[in-house]
Amino acid sequence: MRESVSGKLVTVCAYQEKHIDALFEAVSESISDVARYETWCHPGFTRDEAAEYVNWWRTAWAARSAFYFAVEDSETGILVGSCGLSGICSEHRRAELGYWIRSGQTGQGFATDAARAVARLGFEDLGLARIEIEVSVDNAASLRVAEKVGGTREGTLRQRLILPAGPTDTVMFALLRDNTAAAVEGME
Repeated sequence: MRESVSGKLVTVCAYQEKHIDALFEAVSESISDVARYETWCHPGFTRDEAAEYVNWWRTAWAARSAFYFAVEDSETGILVGSCGLSGICSEHRRAELGYWIRSGQTGQGFATDAARAVARLGFEDLGLARIEIEVSVDNAASLRVAEKVGGTREGTLRQRLILPAGPTDTVMFALLRDNTAAAVEGME
């Protein structure tokens, strides 16, 4: 798996220790928005937790069980979020795509660009046939991203996740290698 790739707006690169402070800053800024949808994000998130997060993704990368990237604004180099593939099932050539963008940088296309770049890596470098995007039914921004990257809405999964607010329904989207080439094509 390539350790970095650039899209039109962002560069996604494998997490390194150099990302810890920037990640802590991004999460701290975004707790009120992200904590509703991610169990790892919570009020009082610490720098030590940011270090654990980075090191966990590095360990998963080495084990080839997940590939998560720091998402950096290509113009400024600022860490604007995270995007990656987890739940990798080599036997069936599928994985789950996840993403979040720091609160001050949402609505600028960063999540869509990062998701396209990472999906392309999944198809090209891992040989995936299917990439799933599972989104809480009330996460309008992430639902839009899943649609913009060419995800096909497959259905609603009842009480699929246990989030801070309790059991949560999700919408399942899928990107298929054969049907999604146009959506992820052309990312350099």
